[in-house]
Amino acid sequence: RDSTAVGNSLVHKRSPLRRSHKSSTSLAKLSLHDGQKAKKPLCKFEEGQDVLARWSDGLFYLGTIKKINKLKQNCFIIFEDSSKSWVLWKDIQTGKNLHEVVIVCGEMVCTICQEEYSEAPNEMVICDKCGQGYHQLCHTPNIDSSVIDSDDKWLCRQCVFATTTKRGGALKKGPNAKALQVMKQTLPYNATDLEWDAGHKTNVQQCYCYCGGPGDWYLKMLQCCKCKQWFHEACVQCLQKPMLFGDRFYTFICSVCSSGPEYLKRLPLRWVDIAHLCLYNLSVIHKKKYFDSELELMAYINENWDRLHPGEVSRIP
Repeated sequence: RDSTAVGNSLVHKRSPLRRSHKSSTSLAKLSLHDGQKAKKPLCKFEEGQDVLARWSDGLFYLGTIKKINKLKQNCFIIFEDSSKSWVLWKDIQTGKNLHEVVIVCGEMVCTICQEEYSEAPNEMVICDKCGQGYHQLCHTPNIDSSVIDSDDKWLCRQCVFATTTKRGGALKKGPNAKALQVMKQTLPYNATDLEWDAGHKTNVQQCYCYCGGPGDWYLKMLQCCKCKQWFHEACVQCLQKPMLFGDRFYTFICSVCSSGPEYLKRLPLRWVDIAHLCLYNLSVIHKKKYFDSELELMAYINENWDRLHPGEVSRIP
């Protein structure tokens, strides 16, 4: 797995995949509880700033802000591999050395509501990794009061995801993996506010998965059979092997719908399913349409047989 360590964050090298931006709806607005007033998001970014940007695979990549569009609430970012893209504010995270951008008039403000008050039972809690502040009731899930009195380090939702998500599936063991499992039982947005297309494959807000980041359903994502939301391979903890692109031959139930660990079951595959799935993966990888059946298709099937989890079909001669 190609990755680059930057500070205390794990940052992945960018892939050349592209995505479009259709909406400037902020994650903060989607996560407002009933009775809360929507407040214009504070621009905490500046040109030339190094940031972590969440891509459509659910992972963070290191980039530099070149332009800021306050109207659309996005930034034009150049990544380490020289690729460029507009990224919504909701999908950008700053490092701890830049935590001063969330300080207004000398006071720390909440990243979600942008208010500076800090009184029980809704005190401000500072993330020990990124340095950003969150009110107990603004953070998703709500921060227990025991965290305030504890000497243990506390990581915000963004940082928990940044330190546990990875290609092939999120971490399954360790304290951060347990924290991720807890985080995943609540979404950082109101799912009923999302505006979906007719096939329930894309939404206007570009808000998917537990992380609330962008996504491409036709790449490495699982759709929950109950809520119909799409989830990144990098964010789920139920995979035994890395996914193939466009592989929808699963029955999957997310942690929100199960109120606990995810459920995943491989659906039976026919030979025609295997052929179509592998041809699609070859076309995504090599950017062409036609492949030699023996030299390329069968070679790819043999190389990825374990990742196909073919079940009964593997017994067919």
